[in-house]
Amino acid sequence: MIENKRMDTLVFGMGCFWSPEANFGQLPGVLRTRVGFAGGTKTNPTYRQMGDHTETVEVTFDPDAISLEQLLRKFWNDHNPNRPAYKERQYISLLLYRNAEQKTIMEAVKQQLEVDREDSIYTEIAPMHDFTEAEPHHQKYYLKRFKRATEQLMMNFPDEASFHNSTITSRLNGFVREYGTLASIKEEIAQWNIPEDEAIELQKLLEDLKW
Repeated sequence: MIENKRMDTLVFGMGCFWSPEANFGQLPGVLRTRVGFAGGTKTNPTYRQMGDHTETVEVTFDPDAISLEQLLRKFWNDHNPNRPAYKERQYISLLLYRNAEQKTIMEAVKQQLEVDREDSIYTEIAPMHDFTEAEPHHQKYYLKRFKRATEQLMMNFPDEASFHNSTITSRLNGFVREYGTLASIKEEIAQWNIPEDEAIELQKLLEDLKW
C-alpha cells in the first residue's frame, strides 16, 4: 500500500463484498481495499459463521485525493438503499463511522440525497467497533480468477497479506471487472508517492502481465 501522511478509512456494506471491493479499488485516491465482517456482536466471525455481522468493504484512502463525501455519494449511487433491510444482516446497506466527524458527514450526505431523490434512504449508520478480515480467497476475488496474472504478481510480494493490501492489486481487481484501463493505471502510477525506479518497475510489470 502507498504510504501517505494523511490517510482515512471508510467501512461499508452494500451487498456481496466482492464487487464493491473491485468498484472502489479502481478509484484514484484509494490506497487499499479489504473485505471482511463488521457491524455485529459475534466474536471471530467467518464466512460460514457470520452471526449478526454484515459483509463489508474497508477502504483506506487519501483524503487529499478523494473526499469522504465523494466516496459516500458513490456508495449510495451504486446500490439500492431505498428499501428496508433484509431480515438477515449479511447484505444490508450499512455505514460504520469511526469518529464524530465521519458520522456528521454521513448523515449530512444522506439527508441531502433524500431531498434530491425525494425518497427515504434506509442505510443503517452505526459506530465502528471491530472489522474482521475475511478469509484469503475472498480478498481480490476477481483478480484471483486470472490465475496466470495472479501468480506473476505474487512473485513481487513477500507474502499473500502484502498482495491483498497493495494499491496496485486494488487497481487490477477493479480493472478485471472493467473498471478503468491498464493505460490509466500506468499513468496514475507516475503520480504515486513512491520512488521513480519503483514506479517504472510497476509500469513494466503491468506491461508484462499474462492474462
